[in-house]
Amino acid sequence: MPQTILKFRLESTNEKLTPRTGIAILGEHLKGMNLERICNSNMPQAKRANGYSAFEFIYPLILMLHSGGRVLDDIKEIREDTALSTLLKMDNIPTASAIGKYLHKHKLNGRDAIRKIDKEFLKRYLKSISNEELILDIDATFIEAHKNTAKWSYKDAPGYMPMVGHINGGYVIDVDFREGSEAPAKENLEFIKQCQQQLPLGIKFDRFRADSASYQASIFNHCDTENILYTVTAKKSKTMFDSIYEIEDSKWKQFTQREKVFEFIHSMQDTDNAFRVIVIKEDITPTLPTLEEYISDEVMAQHEDEIYYCIATNDNNSTQEEIIKLHRQRGETSENKIKELKNGFNMSYLPTSNFEANAFYFAIGTLAYNLFLLFKQILDKSFQKYTVRTIRYKLYNIAGKVVSHARELTLKVNEQFRELLQNIRYRAYSECLQ
Repeated sequence: MPQTILKFRLESTNEKLTPRTGIAILGEHLKGMNLERICNSNMPQAKRANGYSAFEFIYPLILMLHSGGRVLDDIKEIREDTALSTLLKMDNIPTASAIGKYLHKHKLNGRDAIRKIDKEFLKRYLKSISNEELILDIDATFIEAHKNTAKWSYKDAPGYMPMVGHINGGYVIDVDFREGSEAPAKENLEFIKQCQQQLPLGIKFDRFRADSASYQASIFNHCDTENILYTVTAKKSKTMFDSIYEIEDSKWKQFTQREKVFEFIHSMQDTDNAFRVIVIKEDITPTLPTLEEYISDEVMAQHEDEIYYCIATNDNNSTQEEIIKLHRQRGETSENKIKELKNGFNMSYLPTSNFEANAFYFAIGTLAYNLFLLFKQILDKSFQKYTVRTIRYKLYNIAGKVVSHARELTLKVNEQFRELLQNIRYRAYSECLQ
């Protein structure tokens, strides 16, 4: 008989076991939020009477992405988890091949339907932040994809360049899935208007934040017309540098230990109104005067570019410190949330070579991410700061056993997790009654 390192026996069992007890709790919450009705009322439906419903495609995909699935073939893990499908009453789970065909069949119609679903859940999210200023952040992100149809970007790689719009806390209000060859500055005003259309009637953005790709006169004019306060990273043109060089050393105000700040009024050729430019100057080791003869103009320009950081704003009531602090929050609200979408929900991996089918899949990924934010609202406060990867470790991947007796299902877990999971279920039920 073959020997083993440790002396324990390995046997099989026909009991219904699952390593995804937390996913079952999530799935219950999604059903309580009427995801099935919302999906089936907005998504294209199967023409055959015995075909899968839209919900039967979208629901297991969302569970797969929450579980850490990276490719469509990972849907097999959900299909083979009989304990999970028993708890959530998932009688029909499509194969990876069927999902791929579904993505190709509905393409942009499916993407637009997901936008409508996101809009439904946005109303619920807005209630949770009703006491805050409503801030829109937009940012383009690059997804490298070596598909035969993917176009090359300025990052010297093929892929896609989706524009993502976030509001407070990171909820994705809209996405414009773009080719990799698209410039990050292209049609940003149109995207802002697209995000505005996602808002319920009577609600408007209070503020707008973006990087230098949105340093455009048309955007500034639109914000002024709509009474939206903006903070946008300013491009450092020759006229901008001329204004900076005119600042006397004595006028710089110490901001942090390594930063100084000053501001002036500036305008662009097509802006209707002038705006404030807040300049942050970093204290870095200057080049020696004698070295300037040996350094190229390009290197000197890069050196100067690293010293100064500029923020354009039409907010005339906030202090310099308040504007800088507010603008720097983009790193958490927008940039880190995009990382969560791409890495936590594996949207860096797109399943097909078809651009429109990938746009549909990316939209499903953003829906999964938005539902994660809503789910975190009913978790313990200590859990609400966690990323999805940590939630997987601490909640989703709890082991459990499903027992069926006298027409009643029982989910058995280790005693240390029972109260945690039951409290989440109670909160989910209370929330769904509202």
